[in-house]
Amino acid sequence: MTTLLVGTAVQAGKKRAWDQAPRWQIHLPLALYLLFTLVPFYWILLFALRPAGSTSLVPWPVTFEHFAKVWTERSFATYFQNSVLIGIVTLVLTTLVALAGGYALARFDFRAKQGFMLALLCSQFVPGALLLVPLFQIFAELRMINSLGSVILAETVFQLPLSMILISGFIKNVPYALEEAAWVDGCGRMRAFRVVVLPLLRPGLVAVGSFAFVHAWNHFLFALMFLSNQEKQTIPVGLNTLMGADSVDLGALAAGGVIAAVPVVIVFAYIQKWLITGFSAGAVKG
Repeated sequence: MTTLLVGTAVQAGKKRAWDQAPRWQIHLPLALYLLFTLVPFYWILLFALRPAGSTSLVPWPVTFEHFAKVWTERSFATYFQNSVLIGIVTLVLTTLVALAGGYALARFDFRAKQGFMLALLCSQFVPGALLLVPLFQIFAELRMINSLGSVILAETVFQLPLSMILISGFIKNVPYALEEAAWVDGCGRMRAFRVVVLPLLRPGLVAVGSFAFVHAWNHFLFALMFLSNQEKQTIPVGLNTLMGADSVDLGALAAGGVIAAVPVVIVFAYIQKWLITGFSAGAVKG
């Protein structure tokens, strides 16, 4: 009994010592990490906002000439519209198809289910570059080259395996008894899913959809290979056009980078609470 009390006191003393640790031991590493993260962003903003030819470390006087240049002269307004369209349609298609496939994987038992899941996992080890030749041949046969639809389909196919696995995990965390209770009350399977299960999947759907959108927004390879018309290009390809063989317009390149980054930052800032809830739900074993 005495040994137990001593051990408990020692553990309590250690806990109090940890709780009373100097704040600088926590704040200093966090501050260093924040500095390491924010300095590149500040450097981009510096080049984007200071006048051309300036070497000042402070963007003053502030100028928006680089943004005006890339938005009008470099056709970034068109690139932005194309990227938004590709990102939103990819988000919708990926979420809908992954929702149907994830429900089937979570609620139904069928032959080769484990093999199918293994194939989905193994597909994540295949680089997107290896898919370029077969996808290009398929889209050429379908006459979809130089069409935004080719990029949308390629991005959706590339995102589906991981999205299906994630959504099936979210659905498994929803008690099956809730659907059975809805069936007893007279709901069909589709209505029970729409009324009972779907509202509980909102955090998971936001997590899957947001990553599908961000990947489609940032992806460079598919847009470069399947889109040859300048009016169909996307933001990443537009940034590549700002780098010449002999010189690079750093101000225009930085302004284009800010234009490419701001929508993604806004999206994640708005949906961060849903992402945290969704990942927490997916981490709990149902």
